[in-house]
Amino acid sequence: MKIKAFTLTELLIALAVIGVLIAILLPVIFNIMPDQNALMAKRAYYAVQTITNSLINDEACYPNKTQASEDEIREGFDDGYGYADCVMWGGRYNEDYIEQEDANSKFLTLFINKLDLKNNKTDNSVNLDGESTYEFKTKDSMVWTAQNMKLAHSNTNPSIEFMIDVNGPDKPNCKSPEDTDGTNCDKKKDFDRFTVKVSADGKLDITEDWAQKAVGIDFDITGSDKDNP
Repeated sequence: MKIKAFTLTELLIALAVIGVLIAILLPVIFNIMPDQNALMAKRAYYAVQTITNSLINDEACYPNKTQASEDEIREGFDDGYGYADCVMWGGRYNEDYIEQEDANSKFLTLFINKLDLKNNKTDNSVNLDGESTYEFKTKDSMVWTAQNMKLAHSNTNPSIEFMIDVNGPDKPNCKSPEDTDGTNCDKKKDFDRFTVKVSADGKLDITEDWAQKAVGIDFDITGSDKDNP
């Protein structure tokens, strides 16, 4: 019996067809894959949004004193007081007046205790001890840096900023096209850092354009941009 088989020419043609299909399909597949940095940015922003909203409505730790005397009046997170019912801030141990510069430590302590931290400590009390920045990590490998901390009531427009690196130590570590540093930071999917400013009244602002788009409800997580391909 004669066995039928593919000829060398037929095999080459088949391989050529497969190669053409791969060349056509790969860009399409990569284009529809989710932009991981954008997804992580959205996740980080929603974490800040949720925790900020939770804290500003926490009467145990930040009771409303808008009707207090001029010396005691406060807005949102701009105070340096401890309260007996604020368990995460030490309860009875931090019941008395706290120096205003510790308002940042208080907010960070409460904020961090609501996050899923990488170190998994049960006590995440923050003691800034004169430091101007404070870095910590979450279990999803994101690196958070608290900076420009001005929550004290004595400051104009009290606020605190979180600079978030959504992919941790991995490169390119840039926030905008200006942060080239020898990398291709002008490419849309290369951005991995952004800044969220938390004002004392609970308002959130994002500094970087790419992150603003990433957290927007109309953002395409595949990273495709019809206006700017």
